Amino acid sequence: MPAFLHFRHKLTTAAMVILATTLAGIGAGRAEEKGPPIEFWKGHFARDAQAFHDWDKEKEIPAVCSRCHGADKIPEYLKEGKTTPAQHVKNGFACTNCHADMVTYERHKVPKVNFASGISVDTGNNDSNLCMTCHQGRESTASVNKAIAGLPLDTPDAKLNFVHVHYFPAGATRYGTEAKMGYEYEGKKYVGRFDHMPNVTGCTDCHQPHTGEVKIDRCGGCHDKVKTVADLANIRMASKGDFDGNGTEEGIAKEIANLQSQLYVAIQTYAKNVGGKPIAFTKAAYPYWYLDVNGNGRIDAEEVRMDNKYPAYTPRLMQAVYNYSFALRDSGGAYHNGRYILQLLYDSLDSLAASNKAGVDMKGRVRP
Repeated sequence: MPAFLHFRHKLTTAAMVILATTLAGIGAGRAEEKGPPIEFWKGHFARDAQAFHDWDKEKEIPAVCSRCHGADKIPEYLKEGKTTPAQHVKNGFACTNCHADMVTYERHKVPKVNFASGISVDTGNNDSNLCMTCHQGRESTASVNKAIAGLPLDTPDAKLNFVHVHYFPAGATRYGTEAKMGYEYEGKKYVGRFDHMPNVTGCTDCHQPHTGEVKIDRCGGCHDKVKTVADLANIRMASKGDFDGNGTEEGIAKEIANLQSQLYVAIQTYAKNVGGKPIAFTKAAYPYWYLDVNGNGRIDAEEVRMDNKYPAYTPRLMQAVYNYSFALRDSGGAYHNGRYILQLLYDSLDSLAASNKAGVDMKGRVRP
């Protein structure tokens, strides 16, 4: 090889080694300091999730839904206070939906959270404000009261339709009566914000920001024997009382699950006795509460039709199904604000018991 070509070859090889080493160093540094990686098929990037495919046929997400379902609509909402329709999403969110700067990964500035109840709060944590911009629900005490205003409590009305809080209202649960997104019965007192502990007060202190998964390793420091997500159901700290009335003080999540099951049975009994029509719930499709045509206690596939939505709501039933659904939709409600969820469920069950049409005896149960 001629001398100048040999020198050129050595120079090129050296330059490539230096460049590769530099890029590797940069990549390692960025990966180490930028936090959790993106995982497709999970959480905000769950490409096959229904939340990103409800409007595939229409090819457009309506304005009322686009803030939280559009790929990159949060910035528009924060700037304008509203959103316009968006193209349907195939791959989950764009990074710029939450990140204002894709070099530093700084998040958008969110000075406050505007709940659907008309109440605004500042969590004191910008990232939590950002999360709760969507994770708050869409209905509240106010919207249920508006729907049932002036109607007799136990008289079925064909004009009444199910009011759905929507999915994952974690921020609403966390703030309790300070947000008033659960249905709060008149004359009852409810707990406000659940602060947890100083190092786990923000949304991303407990959840991975991209996937939403629980950082289970953070729980074991205070809660003994918590090593898996399944162990969380056993957590119970200072609260006292047999909330579900089964004779045993259990983990808060278990107390909630039992009380919710009792409420479901009471809803079905009340609906049949007062409205004369059996009701049942299914996760299969909106509006979730349908007429149980064959009376088997559940909604079968052939019963999931809009023309079969439950037709005999009373105001009392509306209140109860709203709170049942609220507790169901926040799968982490026991940890976001367990006392608030228990109060909503207890009061709903107590209201149905007061009708003397639900077959409920409140003896043994304790309200937090």
